[in-house]
Amino acid sequence: MKISLSWKWVIASLIIEGLMLTLMVIKNVNQLETNLSTQTNIRLDEQKILLKSALVAPFVQMDYATINAILIETKNIPTVDYLVVVDNQNNCIANVGWNDCSNLPTKELDPFSKKSLEDERFDTNIPISLFSQSLGKVYLGLSTKFYIQAKKEMITRSIIIALMELILSAILLIAISKWITKNLVKLTQCADAIAHGDYSQRINLGDSKETFELQESFNLMAKNIEKNIIDLKYLNKKEKKLFENLKSQVDKNHEQDILLKHQSRMAIIGEMLNNIAHQWRQPLSAITIQMSSLKLSKELELLEEDEIETTADSVMKYANYLSSTIDDFRDYIRDNNDKREHFNIEISLNKAIDIISASLKNHFITLNIIHCDDKLFVDGVINELTQVFINILNNSKDILNENDIKEKVIEIEFFKEDREITITIQDNAGGVKEDIIDKIFDPYFTTKYKSQGTGIGLYMSTKIIHEHFSGEILVKNENITYNNKTYTGAKFYVILPI
Repeated sequence: MKISLSWKWVIASLIIEGLMLTLMVIKNVNQLETNLSTQTNIRLDEQKILLKSALVAPFVQMDYATINAILIETKNIPTVDYLVVVDNQNNCIANVGWNDCSNLPTKELDPFSKKSLEDERFDTNIPISLFSQSLGKVYLGLSTKFYIQAKKEMITRSIIIALMELILSAILLIAISKWITKNLVKLTQCADAIAHGDYSQRINLGDSKETFELQESFNLMAKNIEKNIIDLKYLNKKEKKLFENLKSQVDKNHEQDILLKHQSRMAIIGEMLNNIAHQWRQPLSAITIQMSSLKLSKELELLEEDEIETTADSVMKYANYLSSTIDDFRDYIRDNNDKREHFNIEISLNKAIDIISASLKNHFITLNIIHCDDKLFVDGVINELTQVFINILNNSKDILNENDIKEKVIEIEFFKEDREITITIQDNAGGVKEDIIDKIFDPYFTTKYKSQGTGIGLYMSTKIIHEHFSGEILVKNENITYNNKTYTGAKFYVILPI
């Protein structure tokens, strides 16, 4: 069950006021105790002085009748409960209000201690002396009933006053809350109607300045909501049409993306065939030479028995190498596994180097790899990262050959910092022209002849890194030192989050 705002306000106000009144009562009771304690101590001091001065002479003269008369006269004071006079040997000389002189009460220090209030009496004693010589004592009991009665009366009066004040405050607060929440109810009803589609609703909250301003603000808001709903309906129609056009464009982009992936795959296959040619050239030449030598030896009748076996072993060795090479390329081309895994980046790089190493050697390009001591593991598809490495290395190889650099080098270095792994790949081919450096990752952008490049290798590389590894690829022109010579070259940064 939900409580209305007005009742919450009333209850909260009454609780706060009740706490304040309770604190006030406690403070008044404490103040009463302090005042009465002070007055009691003052009166007790006065009583001590009077009793001492009145009892000294009768004590000296052993006038017990006078002592008893003084005690009876003192007992007439309303606050005095009992009086007992004893000599130095604790013999009872006179007593009023106390019957058992053998069991005199012990002296108390505080008139309003717990014990004094429980037995409704404060017990004390007054020494009687003359010229520093003790004559005896007066045991005096003061009643604390007056304090208990005064305390009860004050608490009762305070509770009655507090209840009357709480009742009057509750009535006043309820009246004020009803007056305030009346306008809130109107606002709620009007807002509920607007929420259910009746945007023509307006409110009238009266003539006061505050409510008039609230009324004008709410009505302006309702008017704006009505106008915005009309505008939204119109925009909704336009957005539906725009969505249809956008959906059509997305479908076209999806088809284009598939085409780009296919073209990228075909370009990689072309590069593979070129790399196969480079890797096969030397073994095929060696097989041709050995078979020609074997044939010539036979024609000249110089063929020895072990020469056929040696040549056959050598040919088989080269044939196995060719078979292994074609298996490596076939495994890469056929590997369409898109399963993500936790793999070592250097394994992906080694796969790329295995594929293009022969091409790099045939073009006299030195590959310098600077390894990292840390473990370089990322999550993703290993074959996709291998494709990125192949694309960047092929790009560096082509530009080195195109610029006819005498000492060609490609340097690869690994870094690991915090939650990132960075792989840099740099050549010494002179760098990328500043007017096109921001375009080299665009689709179909290429600086090569159309017969030599498609312009999608670097585009697909950055797409793979962005979408599949949540990383980025950057390129900068930086200096590189090789054989004590300093060159300028394009430096690719492949940044992968761990």
